[in-house]
Amino acid sequence: MNEKFNNFCGELRAKINDADRRIKDLKANAVSASEKAKVEAKAQLAALENKAKEQKARAEAAQAKAKAWLEEKKTMTHDKIAQWKEQREVKRLATRADLSEDYAVTAMEIAVNAVDEAERAAVEAVVARMDADGVKASAAGKGA
Repeated sequence: MNEKFNNFCGELRAKINDADRRIKDLKANAVSASEKAKVEAKAQLAALENKAKEQKARAEAAQAKAKAWLEEKKTMTHDKIAQWKEQREVKRLATRADLSEDYAVTAMEIAVNAVDEAERAAVEAVVARMDADGVKASAAGKGA
């Protein structure tokens, strides 16, 4: 496997672990629901939304690249690949391997973007819950 593929595997694992840690921390802070926690959560959400905007073009490019690879793959039938092996067409087989590795990296890029979007959605949910709980607590305080 090529180094770029291995790097993306590590990056994906780290991204998932980091997102999980940040969400757990945010949820723990949300329980106390102090003003500081609300401000921090909203700042984290704003940062994630800005990051999502920046990554949008890369995500769209990765999707297009994945679609192009799938179309290319359709032309590489099992019979054709078997023929290349039989005729020892190393260049074609190497090109196929390169394209497959590129597709794997692209799929991981898509996964990384999905993890980022999932984190943004989770933070947005926490912020929304903090807002709702804050208004509920405020209303209960005024009614007492």
